[in-house]
Amino acid sequence: MELTTFIVTVFCLIDDWLAGQHLRQRGPRPTLADSEVLTIEGVGEFLGVDTDIGLYQYFRRHWAGWFPGLRQVHRTTFTRQAANLWAVKHRLHQHLLTQVGFDPQISLVDSVAVPICRFARADRCRRLREVAAWGRDEVAEQTYLGLPAHLRVCWPG
Repeated sequence: MELTTFIVTVFCLIDDWLAGQHLRQRGPRPTLADSEVLTIEGVGEFLGVDTDIGLYQYFRRHWAGWFPGLRQVHRTTFTRQAANLWAVKHRLHQHLLTQVGFDPQISLVDSVAVPICRFARADRCRRLREVAAWGRDEVAEQTYLGLPAHLRVCWPG
């Protein structure tokens, strides 16, 4: 599927779902429609654009013709509108969960190291000594004594 087709499909799904819902009690209508903001966030998440600045810049640079209100709003206004739609995003997520089929036999398993104590105290540490092993945290650049923790994720998360 081309990206243009994907954007149109996501927009149509969101816009149809929002039809008839009253999201605002009072105040002026926003320059950028709520369905457009939700589409930008959804497509941006799919594309791996995970910051508000990145979303705003990418869609303003490449897709401003499709979202003309984006040219008229400031980045902070876009970000505030997106943040204020958190309850709508939650309801949309719950709706989409009912539309997706799943196989309960499929799950994801991941592991992460859990430090028990740091290198300097490791020879005095008695906690879980018989099951602990040495590990290295490359981000913190530290060696530690720890345990592996396994996490299983299955539907719906």
